[in-house]
Amino acid sequence: MRHERQLELLRRIEAAGVSLNSEPWPLAEATMRQPSSAYTDPARFAREMRVLFRQGPVMLGLSCELGERGAYLTADLGGVPILVVRQNDGTLKGFVNACRHRGAPIAEGRGCARGSFTCPYHAWNFGLGGELRMRPWAEVAFSDAPMAELGLIPIAVTEGYGFIFARIEGDSPLSAEAALHGAEADLADYGLESYHHFETRMAEWNVNWKLVLDTFLESYHIRGLHQQSIWPQYLSNAGLFDAFGPHPRFIGLLRSVLDEFKKEREEDRRLTPHGTAQYILVPGGLVTYQRDHIELWRVTPLSVGRTRVMTSLFSAEPPTTESTARYWKKNLDLLVDVTGREDFPLMENIQSNLASGALPELVYGRNEPALIHFHKAVDAMLAADTQAA
Repeated sequence: MRHERQLELLRRIEAAGVSLNSEPWPLAEATMRQPSSAYTDPARFAREMRVLFRQGPVMLGLSCELGERGAYLTADLGGVPILVVRQNDGTLKGFVNACRHRGAPIAEGRGCARGSFTCPYHAWNFGLGGELRMRPWAEVAFSDAPMAELGLIPIAVTEGYGFIFARIEGDSPLSAEAALHGAEADLADYGLESYHHFETRMAEWNVNWKLVLDTFLESYHIRGLHQQSIWPQYLSNAGLFDAFGPHPRFIGLLRSVLDEFKKEREEDRRLTPHGTAQYILVPGGLVTYQRDHIELWRVTPLSVGRTRVMTSLFSAEPPTTESTARYWKKNLDLLVDVTGREDFPLMENIQSNLASGALPELVYGRNEPALIHFHKAVDAMLAADTQAA
């Protein structure tokens, strides 16, 4: 984050009079009451999958994950399996990850294809550009089904500012600027294009997809939930909130940020060593700048009460020594341990309580403005779809 922007944010903290024991800051205009059905209703979940995850756009990952020709990743967008591939000319193309013969996936996970993909079922072969190249042992059997008509089904894909976006439905142009709603001005400062993927870990939790993101959208819970882990380092009563269209940015603050205001010269002050900048890219993405690395969370809804979570760490430089590799592994271990031992198990209990039907609603506090913005944005997108219909 450029220094001018850091100083601007530090001035906001100073003007608010933030201290270890100050009142909560910032505050939303009003609390928000969210019906429990937002997390438990199968009909609403189906609408979210169509409106948010199919009509998109959805952030799939960072461009650096597909750095070489033939590099690919697979994902699920609203129940549709997709495949994104780096082409020989350096561009990206996206497809429905299903063979046109009998519907088998032609790729799994992520990796690098050496010129083509071969379906594991009957060995039909597709080029990086999705074209059907070969139907072994059966050309005569399919002589009335032209190969040119049976390439992989394309989907819209774009990249920019280090991000990859995809969309399943819709004919309008897809661009990174439109997907980011102005957040690109901030995110460009991080230079994500030059980062290096260290490791990705995956887990599944019995929660609605929104509960996964909820836990990152306020620091109010740190004092209670993380008392034995990260609370001694963090401020639980303050953060920085801004919105870019539907996307909230929430910066959690370390207690050490208060020391910056002891420096006489403003130009010597810095925010980034003392803040965890988290950008929720609605619907299912979260990118976090954590002082010396990037964390990426990708949320895939599997059902109304079950979600797959992928957690990735990216470093500014590749780990060229064992000590640096151990350092990044330790960072990822800590991240996965705290969330996996403290946050997400509690989210599973919350999901169970909501599904019981005994709790009519949740109440988001004025001290949780980023959380309120996220839910209002999702609700507004669903309401706009209903109105259009």
